[in-house]
Amino acid sequence: MVLVLFLLSCGRSGKNRFSFPVENLGPVSIVMRNYGQALFQADTARLKDELISMQADFIPFLDADLYDSANIQRIRDFVTDTNLRKLYNKSSETFPESYGLYERLIQSVRRYHRHFPGATIPDYYLYISGVQHEAPVMADEQSLVVAMDCYLGQDFIYYRQLGIPMYRIGRMTPDHMLSDIMSEMYAAYIEEVHETKTVLDEMIKAGKKLYFLEAMLPDLPEHILIGYASEQHQWAKKHEGELWAFYVGDQLLYSNDFLTIRKFFGDGPFTQDFSTEAPARLGEWTGWQIVRKYAERNPEMSLAEIMKLDDSQDILSGARYKPKR
Repeated sequence: MVLVLFLLSCGRSGKNRFSFPVENLGPVSIVMRNYGQALFQADTARLKDELISMQADFIPFLDADLYDSANIQRIRDFVTDTNLRKLYNKSSETFPESYGLYERLIQSVRRYHRHFPGATIPDYYLYISGVQHEAPVMADEQSLVVAMDCYLGQDFIYYRQLGIPMYRIGRMTPDHMLSDIMSEMYAAYIEEVHETKTVLDEMIKAGKKLYFLEAMLPDLPEHILIGYASEQHQWAKKHEGELWAFYVGDQLLYSNDFLTIRKFFGDGPFTQDFSTEAPARLGEWTGWQIVRKYAERNPEMSLAEIMKLDDSQDILSGARYKPKR
């Protein structure tokens, strides 16, 4: 009861609503296993025995016949690859035990469990992917895997050598890992799939996800949550009213034109029709502000209830979102 009263007494808007202590909340622990470390520290002279001994702990990666010499050879080729070993060494350097990834993640998982007590809490696995940057975090029904080599920092020269776009490299930092983990948990275990037909539908869909991330990671800067550089986030805040006037004035909210939707939700270095300082995915940012405003005007609604809403027009009407130019 004390906790409930505390939560209800928190600020109703912004991050204050989600800033509450989690130390005494469940779960007490989570499963986090480092497959990359186990694999690259294995004795390659007796690799089959090493893999068999660790198989039960790493089923998402070793769900295969380890008595088949072809399977062992494929894993041997992987673990002895010079570039992959360099990625493992850099990952170990970037994420030492003192980084406290487990402690950081369990705080978000406790918030997640507090808001969605019946939702899946997966087992977490860290691995070396060979920089699979288009899907650095993946989840299935019970497991979530994180490619540590996709978060080695925007100054990691190998990313440029691979030809990864700079706007994407800017999100390949340790600070973005937790946001990506919680984003994948939202997609896998929380998000209810509804057909999106218009720009407004896409806005609300993206806005709900970002509002969820805000609740799970209330201490993380907003520009990290949405994947902007700090100056891009400042641009969006400064031009919020102008953006809204543009959407409304050009009657874009109810457009179902594919090119229009791609313009405001597609990834890239900037958004066309604005300056090169304007970040991409501005539709996502606007959707976030609409969902925030809706939650502020409906403080009696829980986060779970807001996530279940499926009528974009009702959310817009309830938000009464009209930012000043």
